Amino acid sequence: MKTHITKQTGRRYLIGFLFLLPAIILITFTSLIPTIWNIYISFRKWNGMGGGNFVGIKNYISTFTLRASKHAMSNSIEIALVAIITSMVIGLIMSLLIYRISKVEGAIFRFIFYSPTMLPMTVVGLLFTFVFAADDGIFNNLLRIIGLEGLTHAWLSTKGIVTIVIGIVQGWRFAGTVMMLTFTALLGLPAELYEDAKLSGATYFQQVRMIMLPLIRPTIVLTLSMISMWAFKTYDIVAAMTGGGPGDLSMTAPMYIIFRAFRNNEYGYAAAVSVSFAAMIMALIGIIRRGLRGDRIEY
Repeated sequence: MKTHITKQTGRRYLIGFLFLLPAIILITFTSLIPTIWNIYISFRKWNGMGGGNFVGIKNYISTFTLRASKHAMSNSIEIALVAIITSMVIGLIMSLLIYRISKVEGAIFRFIFYSPTMLPMTVVGLLFTFVFAADDGIFNNLLRIIGLEGLTHAWLSTKGIVTIVIGIVQGWRFAGTVMMLTFTALLGLPAELYEDAKLSGATYFQQVRMIMLPLIRPTIVLTLSMISMWAFKTYDIVAAMTGGGPGDLSMTAPMYIIFRAFRNNEYGYAAAVSVSFAAMIMALIGIIRRGLRGDRIEY
């Protein structure tokens, strides 16, 4: 009997492994091997030809000492943080507002609010270059119409402003995903909780603060982690809106890596920058997740 059970268990494991095998092969050749190769060449001076020379941690020292690499990584972090805050705040607000209205209007607004997420990032970037253009941009013209001409700026070519603008645009594009995930989590909460809160005289804001947000915390943390990983991939939207300029005001780490690798043929140095940047992203996401971690509430 035990032998029969053991054979059945082994057969199930074998079938499961065979189903997983295509995914394992795909992940190995598209993620694992490139990552290992990237780490390997980060310790070498390699121009794409031959074997290159081993230079130890020289590339990593250059990563954290050269002004260009530090500036690019700081721009990426700034854009990502602005995008994360923008998307989470707007997405949560939209989901809480839609939850209050009827199913028909809610479905319409969900489609409207989610539709920007379906647009390619380059299309979004090109669209907002017209919105934030210095001379005839929609935003500056709107400020002039309402009498706030003094607030007009060259939004995409001013130091300290261009990265914030890019982050806001990126966050606006991600907000629909945050809305859908958190709204789905809200639908899973039992209605009895709200009925008890209403009988106790709780307002909708109090229900949000004391019931909804604490109960959907796991979904918020998961959504935040996913958005954080997306927000640091600041290449396509920056390339479409500013191209990293003017100068290097909006140069981000992904753009800098591609520039040094494929234009200057400094593959080893570019690999070191990418490994360092990836480590920073993982550390920041870990800090964010740890900061939001709390007691799991059962209901």
